[in-house]
Amino acid sequence: MSDADTLPDALPVEHAHGDTGAPDALDLRPVDGMPTWFGRKIARALLRLVSMEENGPAQLSQIVTPTAGYFRRDRHVHPVVDPETYRLQITGVAGPKVLALPELLALPREARVCVQECAGNGNHLMGSAGLCGQAVWEGPSLQTLLDLCGGAGPATHFAFHGLDTLGILKRGYHYGLSLAELAEARAIIAVTMNGEPLSRRHGFPSRLIVPKIYSMSHVKWLGHIEGKTEPHMGIHNRFVFTNKEKRGGKWVRVQARWIGLKSAISDCRREGTGWLLMGAAWGGKRPIAAVEVSTDGGLSWQRARLQPVREHFARDPRVGGEDVNGAWSVFSYLWQPPAPGTYKVGSRAIDEDGEVQALDNDPNVHGHFNQTRVKWRMVQVPERRLPAG
Repeated sequence: MSDADTLPDALPVEHAHGDTGAPDALDLRPVDGMPTWFGRKIARALLRLVSMEENGPAQLSQIVTPTAGYFRRDRHVHPVVDPETYRLQITGVAGPKVLALPELLALPREARVCVQECAGNGNHLMGSAGLCGQAVWEGPSLQTLLDLCGGAGPATHFAFHGLDTLGILKRGYHYGLSLAELAEARAIIAVTMNGEPLSRRHGFPSRLIVPKIYSMSHVKWLGHIEGKTEPHMGIHNRFVFTNKEKRGGKWVRVQARWIGLKSAISDCRREGTGWLLMGAAWGGKRPIAAVEVSTDGGLSWQRARLQPVREHFARDPRVGGEDVNGAWSVFSYLWQPPAPGTYKVGSRAIDEDGEVQALDNDPNVHGHFNQTRVKWRMVQVPERRLPAG
């Protein structure tokens, strides 16, 4: 990887362009949700009250999201784990084991370039869409740990338990997935993020990483991998991260799971006499083949320039072809607005089989999760003032 392979960082919105008085970047305002009801600052404060912090716009148009400022969604508890006494329990498998941290760190590692995204990111309540990021995670695969235990044994499902406990007040977070889902996603137990050991904030000393599945399953501060012979039905699986789907004329509760096909414009900056719209596209069952951008609220669509994630990592010895499955690619579109004014901009992803991101969510699905609709933004284009002369 080289810096030349990435699109440039955004400049501050308030910074003036040369002597013209025109800004270097424009604000992209959500069209619904808390930012439109209360304003941006209050909306961010309300998200922090429920332990959510979003990435900044410039971070969401880069192939690799910087670790500093990486989004978080947790339960207010960031445990201090002693590496000397840390143990990872693996139970319910052919040969249960307990691994100390040096034993875990000594196992062969694999890399995953993985989009992490809150299942409710960009819903009609939040309005914004910054609860996502993409990092390079490394650690032993779950399959490596199971092989160490002599195989999964009777286990067909697994529950993953975190160490973020508050004693009798709150148990550690837990979430369950089937062995088939974990195998399809090529899950790993990550011990590094972007080439560095996990920070306390990001789950030290280990966490589950499950590419292509929403990040409520990416359990941090991992302390116990529990093999089970039936699905894990903890509160987060059974009630919290669920939608209602209409099936056979009835509404049925369904767990959120695989990330749908989506994209978002996150940044708008000055480029010559025009503006560069930038963002990312990810999710779905197949790789992203193209992105289209609309600057007139969906009346017309234009093809953006796509930087495929596979090309970015083509020469990285850590990352193989399968290790980027589901990862986001970034895009840019040079926009020449016909006149100053307010514009409604958005993007839609297209996969290799020609499937196009939907303009709105499926009417047969009700709930806050798997928000695949186009993320519209309003942008105010100023009149360009020429320098006096």
